[in-house]
Amino acid sequence: MMTFTPHGKHLIAGAWVGGGAVFRSEPAHGPVHEFSVGTVDLVNRACEAAEDAFWSYGYLSREARAAFLEAIAD
Repeated sequence: MMTFTPHGKHLIAGAWVGGGAVFRSEPAHGPVHEFSVGTVDLVNRACEAAEDAFWSYGYLSREARAAFLEAIAD
């Protein structure tokens, strides 16, 4: 069972960031949540962070990447 409660921000390079505008979810059941609207700037920042992360993560051994993914799964 998933216990994460959305908080409406974007995780970019290890930091939770939000923009000025928000939108509300419209679920058929359950609570409504507010989310930060993704902007071109936020997408660009996320893409740059992903590319930077590739140079460290992408060259790790298979074992190190597997351990990282297993830690996330736990």
